[in-house]
Amino acid sequence: MYAAAMHRLPVLEPPRGRNAAPGPGAFLPTSPEELQARGWAELDVLLVTGDAYVDHPSFGAAVIGRVLEAAGYRVGIVAQPDWKTTRDVLRLGRPRLFAGVTSGAMDSMVNHYTAHKRPRSDDAYTPGGVAGRRPDRATTAYARLVREAFGPTLPVVLGGIEASLRRIAHYDYWDDRVLPSVLLPSGADLLVYGQGEKPVLEIARRLASGEDICGLVDVPGTAFAVPDLAMATLEGRGRGVLELPAFEEIVADRRRFAEFSRLYHLEHNGENARILVQRHGRGERARFVVVNPPMPAPTTGELDRVAELPYTREAHPSYGGAHLPALEQIRWSVQILRGCAAGCAFCCITEHQGREVASRSEASVIREIEGLARKESFRGTITDVGGATANMWRMTCTSPEAHRVCRRASCLHPAVCRFFETDHGPLLDLYAKARAVKGVKHLFVGSGVRYDLAQADARNGARYLKTLVAHHVSGQLKVAPEHVCEPVLQVMKKPGLASFERLRRDFERYTREAGKEQYLVPYFISSHPGASLEEAVQLMEYLQANRWKPQQVQDFMPTPMTLATDIYWSGYHPMTGRPVHVTRDMEEKRMQKALLRWGDPKNRPLVEKALRKTGRLRPGEWLGPGTRSRSRGMEQRPGHRRDGGR
Repeated sequence: MYAAAMHRLPVLEPPRGRNAAPGPGAFLPTSPEELQARGWAELDVLLVTGDAYVDHPSFGAAVIGRVLEAAGYRVGIVAQPDWKTTRDVLRLGRPRLFAGVTSGAMDSMVNHYTAHKRPRSDDAYTPGGVAGRRPDRATTAYARLVREAFGPTLPVVLGGIEASLRRIAHYDYWDDRVLPSVLLPSGADLLVYGQGEKPVLEIARRLASGEDICGLVDVPGTAFAVPDLAMATLEGRGRGVLELPAFEEIVADRRRFAEFSRLYHLEHNGENARILVQRHGRGERARFVVVNPPMPAPTTGELDRVAELPYTREAHPSYGGAHLPALEQIRWSVQILRGCAAGCAFCCITEHQGREVASRSEASVIREIEGLARKESFRGTITDVGGATANMWRMTCTSPEAHRVCRRASCLHPAVCRFFETDHGPLLDLYAKARAVKGVKHLFVGSGVRYDLAQADARNGARYLKTLVAHHVSGQLKVAPEHVCEPVLQVMKKPGLASFERLRRDFERYTREAGKEQYLVPYFISSHPGASLEEAVQLMEYLQANRWKPQQVQDFMPTPMTLATDIYWSGYHPMTGRPVHVTRDMEEKRMQKALLRWGDPKNRPLVEKALRKTGRLRPGEWLGPGTRSRSRGMEQRPGHRRDGGR
């Protein structure tokens, strides 16, 4: 059955059917009046999202809506509904096929709370940046709302990053405990994980053909829950089935949780992925969560078609032109790829978009830039040409044989894989053609650059960095070394300090050669697993020695399904089984963050406290205005402990 399903994988085809040409400026319906204007008596699919409705290829609900529309389905969107009443979700009527639910572009808990669990004062995905327009755990709240509105017979399908990263049992930082798959509290029928155009098309096609939602157990890129595994018809499907430790086991035992983490990170990876099964509950109340292997990454042609659907690239006019921060950040940006092969421990991109890098064609990217340049409001600046990682365009595994058996969670760590394509030449050609587009005065790269990847390219890596510095830096090149202590960098799966120092030298040299005044801005993470106060002080000393006073510091926030989060909760590294230092105390988290922001006088009390705890200051000593830490480690190379790391 599984093999048969794989043979009929949906293809993202060119627009067809009754909705193929809605015309420029035609948003998907959000009100009965807009539904009537299209002459529709009912919808096929209703999408409910926690974000404002922005018809742009960087907003998930808009992409799914346009893909379904291009395939001939009638789609409507309800954005940021009132979750205390069914009034908003009912306004477009009951859809014929299913309701799709997403919290939006961010996990709603990340959207609402800081790493110190304090409520945020704004929301970039809401008009005016106003906070509080979506509930906590929005995916669950909206799914229940849809159930209340339309009853148990309407299929409910979850999607988006919140659902994707909560598809199986997971540690939740805000409740500080392991939670079950979001399928169970939400009561949804099906969950689409990853960026779900192809699974959603398959679901719509099969429901439209008369299949029952209960029979959709073999769609790649989906998860579902059943009371009896026999209902899932798992026999003979793909590469087999792996039963994960049960929910109750990983709740009770943190070592068992680490084992569970190792299994799903290694066994749910690209071509090698197996079907995952996890039992929740016991006896008659048991439910089995089944996670199918990922949907294959889109081809270049499919990604081109998705990117070139008729987006208006604007917020819905019902917002009256209100400022929408998230749109302003990406209005003049162009996404050229999806996925990330780096697999950094703290990043959810690989777990959501996948490790496989899918790239658009050069022609499609240039067409999009030309289209932006023709807009009356365009002022000549493309703010970003990139994606999850700026310089992974067209970089994939060059060995099909190695790829079929690969179990690496990262193609770049601990070193760039010899089978991974590192040639930056095609990307340099793309940049040159993009700069030459009529009306483009500046073309910047705002996405993160993997400098270790450029350094691994003996042919074009140096030329890439030189071109980047000469043409594509908007005054500041933002890079993310994240830390300087080698043990911490190993846990993070980031390149060593020597790689960053090489970048610094190259950046300074190429900047001088270009005759420009521009700066390297490094980003660092405080309180990451593996980093104690000792490592935080060493990082502060490195910053002081280089006269860096970071204004923005990311304090580690455990988000579901990342490797670093699993280390944080369990205290063990899932891949080695060895204990790892984790910082759970909020006071210590504040001290680590203050050490990184040592230049702010308001942080001096916390810095002094941290220095006393690590023996840098004796009781009664204090840091005078403008003085540096008199650290016993100032003369050492950053990242090297005098005890050898013991």
